[in-house]
Amino acid sequence: MAKDGPNWDGLLKWSIANSDGTRPSRNLSEEDRRWFMEAMQSQTVDVIQRMKEITLVMKTPEKELEVQGVTAADIEGMLDELQEHVESIDMANDLHSIGGLVPLLGYLKNSHANVRAKAAEVVSTIVQNNPRSQQLVMEANGLEPLLSNFPPTLM
Repeated sequence: MAKDGPNWDGLLKWSIANSDGTRPSRNLSEEDRRWFMEAMQSQTVDVIQRMKEITLVMKTPEKELEVQGVTAADIEGMLDELQEHVESIDMANDLHSIGGLVPLLGYLKNSHANVRAKAAEVVSTIVQNNPRSQQLVMEANGLEPLLSNFPPTLM
């Protein structure tokens, strides 16, 4: 299965194969430099900015999102993306700093079971091997809504 995004390994191999290293390097023109910077920026994501955008959506009331045509599947996709970002322990800790932890915990009470499950998965990623985030979730009373999603027979 191919990963989304640029194939940096392939680009490196192509670059090495197509340069023999016998010619001196040349200075880039301002136009070439500008093109290169634009190309690189178009392939990168400002993760903190994207997490802020996701937080803004999570802070929007469910009814308002429905009026705007946002579906439960859209929310699940957004939470999938958030989970990818918070797999980095630093990003997991930053989620609280940008105000996203409490709204995420709110999704544990969402009316759609799949959204609740996805939110629980994101929370579990955030707290995995991360004492700081574990403490932040506890301080935000995140354990109760998390446990409320389990049947009473399991507790």
